[in-house]
Formats: sequence, C-alpha cells, structure tokens
Amino acid sequence: MGNQGLGKRLSTASIRFRITALAAAAVALVLIVAATAVIIVQRRQTISNLDASLVSRATDIVTLLAANNGSPDSVTGASGEGFVQLVAEGSRVLAGTPALDHPIVPIPELPTEQSIGTFTGLVVDDDAFRVLTTPATTAEGPAALIVGRSLDEVTDGIGILAASLASAIPVIVIALTIVVWWLIGRTLAPVEAIRSEVADIGATRLDSRVPLPESRDEIHRLAETMNAMLDRLEHAVGAQQQFVADASHELRSPLARIRTELEIEPVEDETIASVREELIGLQHLVSDLLQLARFDARQANSREEVVDLDDLVFREGNNARTEGTAVDMSAVAAVQTTGSRQQLGRAIRNLVENARSHTTGSMALSLYEDGEFAVVTVADDGPGIPADQRDRIFERFARLDDARSQDAGGTGLGLAIAREIAERHGGLIVVDEDYTTGAKFVLRLPIYRS
Repeated sequence: MGNQGLGKRLSTASIRFRITALAAAAVALVLIVAATAVIIVQRRQTISNLDASLVSRATDIVTLLAANNGSPDSVTGASGEGFVQLVAEGSRVLAGTPALDHPIVPIPELPTEQSIGTFTGLVVDDDAFRVLTTPATTAEGPAALIVGRSLDEVTDGIGILAASLASAIPVIVIALTIVVWWLIGRTLAPVEAIRSEVADIGATRLDSRVPLPESRDEIHRLAETMNAMLDRLEHAVGAQQQFVADASHELRSPLARIRTELEIEPVEDETIASVREELIGLQHLVSDLLQLARFDARQANSREEVVDLDDLVFREGNNARTEGTAVDMSAVAAVQTTGSRQQLGRAIRNLVENARSHTTGSMALSLYEDGEFAVVTVADDGPGIPADQRDRIFERFARLDDARSQDAGGTGLGLAIAREIAERHGGLIVVDEDYTTGAKFVLRLPIYRS
C-alpha cells in the first residue's frame, strides 16, 4: 500500500520533481554501494597489512632463536605490540610476553606450517586479535611460536572511515539534488514557456505562436512542430469562418428579396403566410450565423462608448409589449456601462425574445447596481430550465428536451450570442438558480461611473 501511494504521488508530480527525485535516489544508492565496497576493501587491506606485520615479526623472532641457539629468552627480549608466546609440546609455555603459564590460544598439537586467524575472548584481553601460529625450533626441541596483535586499529580506522562516508554522502546527495533541480529547471524552461503560450491560445488567438528556443535540440523541434500545427489550425479555422461568412452574405440578399415580394403580394393565403414565417426564421438564422462568424473571426465591432443600459432595457421591453406580452419594468433604474451599444442591445434583445417565447402570462425586466456591476435580469413564468441544463442552454444550437425547447421561430443561437457579447464586454450571463416560477436570466456588466 505504501509503495502504491508513493508511485501514485510520483506519477502526479512534475517531470522536474520526478527526475530530481530519481536522480537523487540513484546517486544515493550508488554512493552507498560504493561506500560499502570501499569499507570492505579497506578492511581487507588493513587486515592484510596487519598479517604482513605479524609474519615479519614472527620471522624476526625465528631468526633470533636461531642466532641464540634456540634460547627461549630470545622471545622474551623481542619487543613489539600485542603478545608473543613460545609453547612446547604438551601446551607447556617456554617463554612469552606477557608472562603466562598457559597458552594464550589453544595448541592441541604443534603446528607444521604457518597459519593466521582471528580470535576473541582471549585471556589477555576481550578484544579481537589477529593471531599467527608458526613452527619454531628451540634448545628444548620443536615448539610453536604464537604472535598476536589486536584488531582495534582496524576497527577504529574502519569506524572513522564509515563515519566520514556517512557524513559525506548526505551532503553530496543534497548538493547534487540542488544542481540537478536547477539544471532540469533551466532545461525545461522553454517547455514551460511553450505550455504557457499554448494555454493562452484560444479560438480568437490562433495567430499566436509558441517561442522558439535558441538551442537546436528536441525542444526546438517540438516548438517548430507546434507552430506548424497552429499554422494548419489557423488556416482551417479561417477557411471555416470565411465559408460561414460568405454563405451568410450570399443568403441574406435573396432571402430579403423573397420576403419583400411576399409582403407586397396582395394574396394572403395560408401558404404565403407559412412561407413568410419560414423566411423570417431563415433571416434570423443567417443573421445569427453571420454574427457568430464575426465573433469567431474577431471582426465584431466592439467600439467603446458609454451606453445607457436603461434605454436598451426599456426599448426591448416596449417592443415585447407591442407583440402582446405583459412586461413589468418597474424595477429598471438608470445605470451605465461601456462598450458597443449595438451589441449590448442585441444581447438584451435575445434575452427578452427568449423569455417572451416561453412566458405563459407576463415577464419582468429589472436593472440595478450591484457593487461594480450593472445587473440586468429577464424573468418569465414559463416551464423553467432543469438544473443540469443551465450551462448547456448557452451552447450553439442547444435544444432542451422539455417544453422549453419549443422555440417558435428561434434559431438556437440567441443565448449563445448573448453570452458571447457579455464575455466580450467583461461580463457574464447565468441562470438564476433560486428562481423557481419560471426562468430568470441574469446579465452582469462592469458599471461605468463618470
């Protein structure tokens, strides 16, 4: 469970963090293995040097015995660290330093060749000793020469080495981690610049391009590939927008002529009336498509001017009244904003027309100040909007499944255009979640104070 949690955290961490963590772990592992190997090799080398000194001392004593005709006193006179004993057959001590009447190490029988081993718990000391046993010849006959030396020097030296390495490894790992973190950050800086630029590129900024790093490496090629992709995307979107704009322009003129001819036609039968309604709907659709094409192509006029929102609200409310809809505008106050009067008027008109097409009795318009925002509300007493559809209703050509989808002559683009206009003016449009007797749209725009 712990390993899975660690793996999950690493998988969600940044590349910089993951590489740094893996590099630090790898270096720490390598240093630990190397330090262990150094300690083992150093211990073996130190013990080997100690064994060489024991062999040299034993050789000197054997030479001294031969020079003194095998006198045991030669052993007593031999100075040096550790201990020396000359043991005859039957474990009888002939001489030694320190003077003891029994062998320091067990001698069940006299040795025939030289041997070296490690012993602990000896009578001379509780420490570990390296002991050499070799055959010797004395005046009393064959004997065993025992030479020993404590391993304290080896243990102390290895302990100092291990402590030094244990202190140095964390410092090295931390220093290397800092260096790797800095190097990776510097290496990935162009990638972050590319990511930041791509995050800001939207449908209205397809002419933007990601920065090209100076180095001719993989990141440079990635930036070139992304810029080539943006070139293709801009061309494709531009072609689509141009097609919609061209189609809209081409449709507007013949539709206007057909509507004019039908309206001056003296015969008013059901067929002509039906065709007139269809043509009016097509004109609205073409107009909406053209407006959206201008938005997408950033060609919509957004000339800044001071706009009296109350004038726009009263105008659209009065238009709805002329269509036979009861409209309450008693809560409309004088509030100003800045932007395009034409676009803001269209946004309010789309909201009013949407409410009028769904109201069953009356609708209400209001305008008031709320802090730094001017708030326009359009409420109807229709079937309302389901909670899970309150965002989707602003999508282009959105249609709901309930009674509110029955738009008489609607194009399904009115609310999408209204939200686009609001966002272009630094505002927003939402559906009031607390309104339960129908639907209530809330348009918020930055207020203008002279």
